[in-house]
Order: sequence, then structure tokens, then C-alpha cells
Amino acid sequence: MSAHRPFSPQTNTMARPGVDVGPSHILGEWSPGIAGPLTIISAGMHGNEPAGVLALRRILSYLQDNQVQIAGRFVAMAGNLTALGVGLRYLDRDLNRQWDRASVERLGREGPRGYAEDIEQLELLQDFEQLTRHHLGMVNLLDLHTMSAKGVPFIVTCDTPDSTSLANQLLLPGIVGLEKAIPGTTLEHFLAQGYRAVAVEGGQHQDPRAVDLLEACAWMMLIATGIVTEDQVPDLQAKRQTLLDESHDQPQHVTVRYRHGVHPEDGFAMLPGYKNLQPVRRGEVLARDRSGDIVAPQDGWIVLPLYQKAGNDGFFIGV
Repeated sequence: MSAHRPFSPQTNTMARPGVDVGPSHILGEWSPGIAGPLTIISAGMHGNEPAGVLALRRILSYLQDNQVQIAGRFVAMAGNLTALGVGLRYLDRDLNRQWDRASVERLGREGPRGYAEDIEQLELLQDFEQLTRHHLGMVNLLDLHTMSAKGVPFIVTCDTPDSTSLANQLLLPGIVGLEKAIPGTTLEHFLAQGYRAVAVEGGQHQDPRAVDLLEACAWMMLIATGIVTEDQVPDLQAKRQTLLDESHDQPQHVTVRYRHGVHPEDGFAMLPGYKNLQPVRRGEVLARDRSGDIVAPQDGWIVLPLYQKAGNDGFFIGV
């Protein structure tokens, strides 16, 4: 067995303003050359979300150090390399909002238009194409993210049997409909290719526990897609318990019904203290902007309340 993309382990710290991931979007890969599924786990599509990159480095280190005999091919990827290096969500445009079909086709025809994220996306598209071009088996994607708010981590999935089955094996609550409410995500692109794809929001950006959560979720993905067996995962029960503890007494399935979009000129500000998957009541004041109070349009669960300067999704309401 050989790791075709060897890597150099770096310090797993959340204190640095940025994470140096090097010049390649492929952090590393592990394959014995035996036919099987292709599982891609990506992280850092937003540059202020380094936890997923650190989690993937841990997994790659373990596989390499222990020469784990896997089935198929595992590839770990980083998204917005430049933004990760400086610790910003993005430089010019949100990389995880430009993967809709029209934007991808325009990028292919016209090339980058002077935006840093166009260059990043073109490189990622070329890597994805190279990885999947000659693969005859199942292709799976897990995209790792973190949140600006504290609260319960969750899986983003679509309402199809394949995605639902995959999401259920990752042991966190499943959110359906977010992929429709947020157009242009990497998840949307992979689903359009007919691949099995889910994403995870694995805790608050700077919470050191987010690295553990995302590592545990990534290992569950490798089990669920047949890359590794349960006995090959270090401290499997502890990793499972880490995920189960986060979702204890929480709704296991939530469907997004409302999105509150924001623009920089709105002066949007969430009221302090809201957490992801916290229950809210219709008429409850959730945030304020230049026009005044912003209230919950219905009873439900608040999803991804915005507590960072960058971003155009103020919050979502699910039921």
C-alpha cells in the first residue's frame, strides 16, 4: 500500500490566524490500489474554518503511520487555500456559493475573471475531474464545515434515499432543505453529478472540540462508505460517543422552511446568545438591522445564526 500524495504533519492548533496547507488542494490520499469506492472528504471551503483541515491531517497521519489496509481510495482535500492561509472566510467571493451549474459552466468557458476564488474553484474542478474521471465505482463526498455560533453540530443532506442513509450513519442530526436554501454549494455540485454527498457543520469555528467532532464524523464517513472497517478506527467507541453526546435530546431530523438573507448595507446583527438548533417562537425578536427588529416568522429551530461579519445568511428556521 502507498499514499500517493504524502504529506507532512503540522501542528494541530486552533490558535493560529491562518493554516498553511501548501500549494495543492489535495492534502493527501491513501489507497492500496484495490478496486473499491472513492471517498473524498473536503475541508476549508471557507478560510476561517480550519478545524476540518486539522482533522483530516490527523486521519492521514494515522493511516500512514499504521499502514492501514483500506478498501478503495480516500482523498483529503482543502478548499480555499489562500483564505485558509490568512484566516478569512474568503478574499473576493464566497467559494462555497459558486458551484451552481451556470457558474461552473461560465468558469469553464471564460476562465477566472480576476477573483481569487475563481482561481481556487478552477483548480478544484480540475482536481475533482482528475479524481473521478476513470473511477468506475461509487463516489462519495463529505464536506467539513464549522459555524459562527455555538450549538449542536449537524449533517446537511438532501431528501433522497442515498443521502439520507449516508447521513444517518454519521450519528448527528440531519438538516434537509439547507442545500436548496443556500444555492451554489460544493454539495450541490456533487449531487448534480450523481454522487453521494453530504456536509457537516461540526461546531463553532474556534472551539478546539470542533477538530475532534469533525475527525469523528470523517471516520464515520469512511466506515459508512466501506473505506475502512470498524476495527481499523482508533478509539471508535469514544468517537461515536463524542458525536452522540452532541446530539443528545436534540431533534434528529429538521427541514428548513425559512431563510433570512442579509446584505452588508443592512447592518444586520443577531441578538447575543442564540445557539444552533435552539427552539424559537413565532414573533420572537432574533436580530436587528437598520429597519428595526427581525422576528421569527414561525415556531421552529434556529439554524446557523450568523455571528461573523462575512456571510449573507442571517439565520434559517427549520421544523
